[in-house]
Amino acid sequence: MKTKEFEKAIDALNLGIFIDEMKLNHSNVRQVTGHLENEGIIWNDKGEAFSTDFEWRENKEDGDLVGVFGSSLERNKLYDLKFE
Repeated sequence: MKTKEFEKAIDALNLGIFIDEMKLNHSNVRQVTGHLENEGIIWNDKGEAFSTDFEWRENKEDGDLVGVFGSSLERNKLYDLKFE
């Protein structure tokens, strides 16, 4: 699949997903990484989705952000892509 096909399919989900990275193999998409506010999403070359939740950790004393941690990826059919 080409990048435009993946972009259109992700936009068609109407969830406001941000695309962070597309990995290509000879101009075909191999993997796409994206995110919502508190969730990371990875699609394989077939458009099958895997997701993880983000956890924001702050310093207890002053509330400064310490880091963002994610759990392991799990298959999530909610974000599977449908190509035209």
